[in-house]
Amino acid sequence: MKVLDRDELYDSLSVNDNYEVKANNVDGLQYYTIENFLKYPEKALGVLDLYPAINGVVYTPGMRQNFTPMDLAPIVKEYGKILDLDPTKFITSSILAWKDMKVWENSWMPHKDYETVCNLWLKDYHGGTAFYKYKRGTPPKGYQKTNKNNLVPWQNFEGDNDWDLYHIIPSVFNTVVIYDGRLYHGTYANFNDEYRYSLISFYQKGDLTFE
Repeated sequence: MKVLDRDELYDSLSVNDNYEVKANNVDGLQYYTIENFLKYPEKALGVLDLYPAINGVVYTPGMRQNFTPMDLAPIVKEYGKILDLDPTKFITSSILAWKDMKVWENSWMPHKDYETVCNLWLKDYHGGTAFYKYKRGTPPKGYQKTNKNNLVPWQNFEGDNDWDLYHIIPSVFNTVVIYDGRLYHGTYANFNDEYRYSLISFYQKGDLTFE
């Protein structure tokens, strides 16, 4: 059994003392970015690598490592400070995705999440998080047409007659992206043989505001 000292864990996940929260606004999409978030990103990768990754097809692509707020206390405490939210209520998992991973058919269609999403990129990767607008008002119920009986390789959704892909927030190593998960979005990447790796935290309640 591998034993990880909690002090060592928290030190590895230390957040930089001085960082800038940058506001971005693109076509009405408001989101925030924080560069160089972790003080020791390589050490953080070393300790996070000790957590098991669960594979098996679910709605979202790739593998997952699941974390409690206690596991990631330095990170979620900082999210709570930035957003004036209770850090114990963040639900966090990693997302590890790769080329030709199998997913349910149509699971790449735009979706919604909880209102506040904090996504910490742990690897540079070409692509990022794509945002979409439905061209005909409100999407009808069942628009995704996800087929759980058909496993196929992941594909990026480029938009179609109903959907417009209007912005991609890039995946930049050691950068946090904070956005409103109630906006339609999805994974977008030019996958290769290396893992696309991020740590994504959801908060179910609270406004996306900074104090």
